[in-house]
Amino acid sequence: MESAYDPGMKARNRLFLIVPALLLLMLLAALPAAAQSSASSVGLGVAVGLAFPQGDTPGITSTDWRTSFNWGFYVNIPIISTLHLTPSSELYRFEGTNATDFSLAFKFIIPLPRFDLYVGLVPGLTAFQDLLAPNVGILAGGSFRLVGNLDLFVQGKYDWIFESGDNLRVLHVNTGILFLF
Repeated sequence: MESAYDPGMKARNRLFLIVPALLLLMLLAALPAAAQSSASSVGLGVAVGLAFPQGDTPGITSTDWRTSFNWGFYVNIPIISTLHLTPSSELYRFEGTNATDFSLAFKFIIPLPRFDLYVGLVPGLTAFQDLLAPNVGILAGGSFRLVGNLDLFVQGKYDWIFESGDNLRVLHVNTGILFLF
């Protein structure tokens, strides 16, 4: 009988194991959030902005700092009042070819009277053509209540995408709305 584990499996194929693990982590994170009060509600959001790629790798070429429109979907899951998990999907372009980032941000919240500031770490995956590359980033931003259960947020994220021993950097600047349940 053949073993299901293949030690010669390409690194790219091993990344496919990360996606189910991230989904399981998001599900487990949602359980404590469901027990939270409405003051720390789960939120669904959409954002638009700009992406500024810099650098090249063998599989991903980009023109340094050529601007690309980006947009994405977000889920904000409060674990405690000062720590939120935010799975997201952002779409943008490298040299006319679509790219998608799938990320799970660990956001550390600084609550202030009128608005919240946050900083965080963002591990994830970038899909580009037939390539799936790991990425890691940092982010900072702020949000404030517009009305009732609708927040406005602004954030910046700087990602490093790793591929074939090289890395590509992307600065994302977004603004969006977050609907709180």
